[in-house]
Amino acid sequence: STFRRLGESLMYGAGGQKRVPDSFVKDYAAALPPVAEQLVITTFLDHETAKIDALIAEQQRLIDLLKEKRQAVISHAVTKGLNPNVRMKDSGIEWLGEVPDHWIVTRLKYATECIVDCPHETPTYSDNGGFRVIRTADLEHGHLERETMYKVDETEYLNRIRRAPLLCKDIVYSREGERWGHAALVPADNEFCLGQRMMQFRALPTISAQFLMWQLNAKSTYVQGELDTVGATSPHINVGTIRNYYLPQPPLKEQEVIGAFIENEAQRFDKLEGAAQRAIDLLQERRTALISAAVTGQIDVRSFQPAQAA
Repeated sequence: STFRRLGESLMYGAGGQKRVPDSFVKDYAAALPPVAEQLVITTFLDHETAKIDALIAEQQRLIDLLKEKRQAVISHAVTKGLNPNVRMKDSGIEWLGEVPDHWIVTRLKYATECIVDCPHETPTYSDNGGFRVIRTADLEHGHLERETMYKVDETEYLNRIRRAPLLCKDIVYSREGERWGHAALVPADNEFCLGQRMMQFRALPTISAQFLMWQLNAKSTYVQGELDTVGATSPHINVGTIRNYYLPQPPLKEQEVIGAFIENEAQRFDKLEGAAQRAIDLLQERRTALISAAVTGQIDVRSFQPAQAA
């Protein structure tokens, strides 16, 4: 709206402390229609925004359902495989149940050649730095959000990788905060280092990094970390717990097939979620534009009458 745009243009202060001057609100000139017309406008907006809000809620429910379905597909694939007719056996682990007969059950520490916790100090960021810092906020199940990443210069980068460099196909994993339990693969085309509350894993040559990454995103792995978070206001998973995660392990070739299958399915769900989110964004823009038009007289709603319920 015009009010918000003007307010934003006059903001002062730094970072999250930016604010508008008191005089802006006190001296803001606004058109004021007669009271009767004000009531009609508010009735119109209550009615129309309620319809838009219902459509937004519907799209949000769709996104939630798609996320649930996505998680179900991942969890089933990495614990049961892709063949519905395969012979099964008891895994010996209550929460895991049965796994394919030819699979074994191992632990994360036996599936990796490298498990590294991040340096426990906050990085010194640099807007012009040439290296990206992977934080928990930049991580979503299976994805890295490069656009949100902060940067550091070479000196800070070398300090952040002093325990181990992040290589292509290493796995980054969040072990604290709201996004704990999220994992993604490191791509090949940028230099990255770990931010706070992050870990990295390097799969053994006999383990598919893609398959292992999806295992770490699965509910069957998440429930193991939950044991450390019961009652915690700030979730925090111990490194010892993570190292000892139980993981079903098929033969390497099957791991590769399952990993590729999940990647394709995840992309399909991402497209559907993206379409729903774009619909939400458009509806929110429509809501804002409608309010602005109604309260500034750009549309005439004086003859508005809400539809009567049947």
